[in-house]
Amino acid sequence: MKQVQSIRDYFKLKKPCANCPFLLKGAIELREGRLQGIIDDLLSNDHHPFPCHKTATGEELETEDGDYTYAPSGEERMCAGASALLMKRGAPTVGMRMAFHFGDASPDDWDDIKPLIID
Repeated sequence: MKQVQSIRDYFKLKKPCANCPFLLKGAIELREGRLQGIIDDLLSNDHHPFPCHKTATGEELETEDGDYTYAPSGEERMCAGASALLMKRGAPTVGMRMAFHFGDASPDDWDDIKPLIID
C-alpha cells in the first residue's frame, strides 16, 4: 500500500469537484440520509477525515464480523467541500489543525469556496 507523501499533499485540494456532495448546486445524489451521516461523523469525530470521492481509490475489505472497512491506496486527498464545510462550522479535523500548525495548509485556504458549500 502506497502512503501519502505529506500532509501538504493530503490537503492540497482547495476547490470542490463539479459534483462534490457538499455543493449547494450540482452535488452528486447520495442515498437518503447518507450526506447527513457523513456530516454527523465529521462533526462528532475530529480524527476522521473525508477523502474526495475522485481520489478514493483504495479497497473495501470485509472484516471478520461481516462489516466493511476501507483500505486506503495512499492517493486519497481530503475533500475540499468537506474541508470548507468544517471551516464554516469552526470544526477542522485534527489533521487539518496539524496542517495549519506546520504550515502545510491555512485556515483560509477554503474561504473562496465556502459560499458554494452547504451549511
